Amino acid sequence: MKTEAMKVFAAYRDALEKGDFAGAFAAMSDTVVWHMGGESSLSGTITGKQALGERLGEFAKRSGGTFKVITNWAASNDCFVAASVVSLAQRGSDTLNDPGIDLFKIENGKIQEVWTFAEQQSAEDTFWG
Repeated sequence: MKTEAMKVFAAYRDALEKGDFAGAFAAMSDTVVWHMGGESSLSGTITGKQALGERLGEFAKRSGGTFKVITNWAASNDCFVAASVVSLAQRGSDTLNDPGIDLFKIENGKIQEVWTFAEQQSAEDTFWG
């Protein structure tokens, strides 16, 4: 299970870093549940690939296409992968550079559920509005 989870995560990460959103979404279950931490208008629980795509599109729109997530490292335990990430974006003269942890639950060869944790959550909430 540990090896499978890391393989699925690696496919997702590699696609995301290349800007291959179709590839990143191919690693997800159709019914993926994404828990975005915080109190901004983009926070909350999103269910399903279509809804997640719409929400991520809003991140891109608000940041003029500059939003990206960089993975520093990842480790797995059973069906879970914890990833040290940095969220980066610009919005006018404001800059987001927020480290955090994303926790992925991977089963049946797909990402089933994700929880995001930002180190500077209040600053991220202010950035996204």
